[in-house]
Amino acid sequence: MIDNTFEKVLTIKNLKLDKKIKDDIEAKRKEAISNNNEEAANYYWCLRQIYLIQSHYLSAFYNMKEKKFADAWLLLDQADIELGSLEENFDIYNGSDSFHLVFIGETIKKYQRLFPYKYFLSRENIIKSEKCSICDQKISLRHPCGHKVGKLYMGELCVRIITECQFVAMSIVTDPFDKYTYLQVEDKEYNYSMVEKLMSEIDTPYDNFDIECKKVLKPEYSKTTRNEKCPCGSGKKYKKCHLGTDDELMDHYMITLHNKVKPRTKMDVFNTWK
Repeated sequence: MIDNTFEKVLTIKNLKLDKKIKDDIEAKRKEAISNNNEEAANYYWCLRQIYLIQSHYLSAFYNMKEKKFADAWLLLDQADIELGSLEENFDIYNGSDSFHLVFIGETIKKYQRLFPYKYFLSRENIIKSEKCSICDQKISLRHPCGHKVGKLYMGELCVRIITECQFVAMSIVTDPFDKYTYLQVEDKEYNYSMVEKLMSEIDTPYDNFDIECKKVLKPEYSKTTRNEKCPCGSGKKYKKCHLGTDDELMDHYMITLHNKVKPRTKMDVFNTWK
């Protein structure tokens, strides 16, 4: 029998989640595995994943409220990764979005756009040997095991366990897949004003907002005439340098809070990873 009690808890817009819920779900998953009930084991794995996504999202929200922005960033990224693993095995687009997963996934992307991180590290490795986490078989192109990465088997997620690899290089990128390895640049203090001002207007983790982005002139170019020297410092006239190029433009974000009518406030200028 599958216990649906946990579903009722996880469909509520919880402001806080008790760790005991995760422990109870995990106990049910292990019980299903011991009873060789794959359907139940996979079901409880999905519920545990939903708990983790919601828990990390809520923790990220309260970290932003407390101005612990670096911690919040890592939690948002973790929730996003966990959501990606869940999507392979669970239909999050179930119409009603009963577990709030679509909302959380979309809102994570919105928050991330407002953080001032711009550069990230990306590792380059050569994988020489790996095995399947389900059957423990050594994997190669000519000798696959039949288990598909990202799919569930008896309550366990199939992944590839790297047993030997060679580190090649570390690259600096601006559009990463994993966003947790952001770089501090020139020891400058990051400007979190966009996140701070948004959090001052939002009351709960489930408040909805939209972000509209358009290109505008950077402040240093806005009052420069054609024949003046270009603000970039090249020594050339503006019309012979940056005038009319993409480099004189910047992203300008406009945030709309749903169900709230408040006057627009002036925002600071800074770069983000988007």
